[in-house]
Amino acid sequence: MYLEVKTAHVLFAGTSLLLFVFRWFAASQSGHLPAPRLWRAVPPVVDTLLLACGVWLLLILRLNPIATPWLRVKLLCVLVYIVLGVLAFRLPARWRPWLFTAALLVFGFIVSVALTHDPRGIFSLVA
Repeated sequence: MYLEVKTAHVLFAGTSLLLFVFRWFAASQSGHLPAPRLWRAVPPVVDTLLLACGVWLLLILRLNPIATPWLRVKLLCVLVYIVLGVLAFRLPARWRPWLFTAALLVFGFIVSVALTHDPRGIFSLVA
């Protein structure tokens, strides 16, 4: 069961990122999202499934996010990613590209922490 849940978690994470990128580019090109109801409804569903798979993985692996340093860092970075993503749509236009870029960098760091199981993520590979 672990492999299926992990695969679903990774697929939902990728889908969530693609939806974020698409929504941001669509909003920055036209000033609004195409089919707003659809683009506002789909991301929360994907993100909820992503979270559910993450919790399921915690239960399967019997991990305590508080006692597992890499997981604690990953979850804190997820919160930072969410805040940056929200701000990338809501703050004045001059800030949006910077916030979007910062959100993508944080997402990349989250992936590196997940892959290395090290709170330093990609930076653990630097001597």
